[in-house]
Parts: sequence; C-alpha cells; structure tokens
Amino acid sequence: MAKTYRGILIFVVILGIVMGLAGKKFEGYVYTNTEPRNNTECTLTQRVFDDADVLTDEEEAKLEKLIAEKEKLIGGDIVLMTTNDASLNTMEKLRDYAQNYYKENKIGWDKPIGSGAIYVDDWETRYTWLATRGTVKDKLSKDNTDYIVDETNDIVNKDPYKAYTRLINLLADETQKSHLFHINISPLWVALGCLVAAIAFVVFQLSDSVGKDTVKKSTYVKKDGVQLNDKQDVFLHSHVTRTKRETESSSSDCGGSDGFGGSGGSH
Repeated sequence: MAKTYRGILIFVVILGIVMGLAGKKFEGYVYTNTEPRNNTECTLTQRVFDDADVLTDEEEAKLEKLIAEKEKLIGGDIVLMTTNDASLNTMEKLRDYAQNYYKENKIGWDKPIGSGAIYVDDWETRYTWLATRGTVKDKLSKDNTDYIVDETNDIVNKDPYKAYTRLINLLADETQKSHLFHINISPLWVALGCLVAAIAFVVFQLSDSVGKDTVKKSTYVKKDGVQLNDKQDVFLHSHVTRTKRETESSSSDCGGSDGFGGSGGSH
C-alpha cells in the first residue's frame, strides 16, 4: 500500500506541473517583430475599406488603430475589406480578388507584395477569404487560418465590429505564437482532462492494490490438488478487408495560390 500511495503522490505532483505549464503563457516563444516597415511602393493610406457599409466611422477608426498596433508586432501589413459584389459568387473568385488586390496595391511590410494579410468579406454572397503572404503565411498553418476565419464568421452577422476586432487580434496572436504551441485548447478543458486522468489513475491504483491483497495461494488451487486442462485455439485462416473512407471536401479547401496562403468560409 505504501508503494501505491507513493505512486499516487508522484503522479499528482507531475500532473500539477503539467497543468501549470498548460495554463502558462509561453512568453519566451512569442515572436515580436523588430524590423521597421520597409515598403515605399504601397500607396494605401488606410487599412480598412468598408464598401459594404457595415461599420460606423468610429468603428473604422478603432480598427485602423488596432491594425497599426498589430502590424508592428507581427511585421506584416493587415488589410480589412468588406464588399457587396454579387460576381464574387464562388470561393475561388473571392480568393483571386483578394490576392489580386494585394498584388496590385503592392501590399507588404518588408517589400512590395511582401509579408502581410488581407481579409475580404463579401456581404452579398456571404463568402469570406483570408489571404496571407511572406512571414505571416509561413507562421500560419492551414488549421490556424481556418480557426481565425471560423471564429470571425461565427459572430460577424450579429456584430461586424466585434468580429473584425477578433479577426485582427487572432491573426496577430496566431502569427506571434511558435509553431510548437499553435494549439487552441481552452485551459478549462486542460484542467478537466487532467482531473479525469488523475481520478482514473487513483481508481486504477487502488483497485489494483485491493486485488493484490485478496489473492492468496489457495485462491486458484483446489482442495485435493492441482488440475490443469489443456485448451487450444486453432485459427486456420485470417483475412482482413480494408475499405478506403471517402471524405467530403470543404468549401474552404481551395487554398491559396501564386505564393499566397489562405483560407475561406461563409456566414
């Protein structure tokens, strides 16, 4: 029993350390840009283009300020655009529209058509596209861009300003994180998972200990002696059939092109 309780104690201590690390912000792995903007060919004087008119002037001004702060942190230009263009009726068309706008205006922090991102939300078709390039593209996986787009589209119909604020913050946060920690799990789920694991471990240890105490030499030995029965299982043939599982393609799987990364969605 002493060994059992010692094992439980060691497990609980290790579990506490893991939970502490899981809930901690890994500041040492957060990327912060130190290079000044070095693109003189991009002539855009603003970053928010609300052609669909879903934002107030005050909200646009706040988003402009937020974008300016986040651009410095990630070393990438950030452009937000809303449209009402019925011709952008496929994800591919919206993707090409976003990428062409990026190239035509020579957007980029470090150079023309350099590092940055553009988000286009078409309120006529309800399609959205996030295009990334340069270091921003390199630091964001497909899962990251999907996550950013989904989180934005979840609330954009009810509150466009709140959704676009979330978009900009998530874009910066995900770009700054190390690839090792691009895991979007709530600390609550981490704690619950650790708690369940601890309970399962304790129950297993205690039940195992009780089992050992109740087994004696005579448990499996008959009074008159030992009798062994010979039992054999013979398998003549074994055959396993594998069937390929088909998966449906997502509307956001058209991906980036022409040196861009990206992800799309709808709301």
